[in-house]
Amino acid sequence: MKMSITRLVKPLALAAVTAATVALVGCSGPAEQASTPAPVPASSASQSAETSPTAAASASPEASSSPSASASSAAEGNDALLTAAALAAEEISDGTVVSIEAERDGWEVHVVTADGGEQQLRTNAAGTQVIAGPTDDRPDADDKADNKEFAGVDVDYSEAVEAIEKEIAGGQINELSLDIENRRAVWEADVSTGSEQRSVQIDAANGDVVSNRIDD
Repeated sequence: MKMSITRLVKPLALAAVTAATVALVGCSGPAEQASTPAPVPASSASQSAETSPTAAASASPEASSSPSASASSAAEGNDALLTAAALAAEEISDGTVVSIEAERDGWEVHVVTADGGEQQLRTNAAGTQVIAGPTDDRPDADDKADNKEFAGVDVDYSEAVEAIEKEIAGGQINELSLDIENRRAVWEADVSTGSEQRSVQIDAANGDVVSNRIDD
């Protein structure tokens, strides 16, 4: 009778241990799986980097130089040219401005009179103050003849600047001067526009554009 009970107890104990082990494994499996983060697909990580705010900001057109900034700079330069020319005209009474040229530290302006005389002065970069001159250029006979013709032109420097700005939007005028071309007086201008240097001629009798070409 004792041997029968012993043989019955051992199988029951083994079955109980096996059932407990199965239950423990079944409970711990989902918890371990839940604690392990799922891998992020490589394509998703790449898309996130491409659409991140930092990447978008670096690719923004505002990060580069704006065309409007260049146009504003050119307009300020042309305003300084006009201011320098007006100041020279005030300093040399009854004169006609025939040349305005940008220098390293300002503007050099030439003014002629009806008798063919010619004087020059220099202004600061803003064109608001005379820093040298006026001084006599002592023109020779040929220069005096040209100066007399220049003194009677119908289109003055300010009208020439206006015509050039209409012809080349955003162009900065570095030099503007009267010259004789094919027996007529023309305003010649050296104009910077982007990476180009252009040469423009304006008829000093009517303000028409005579030529507009890339300066070699």
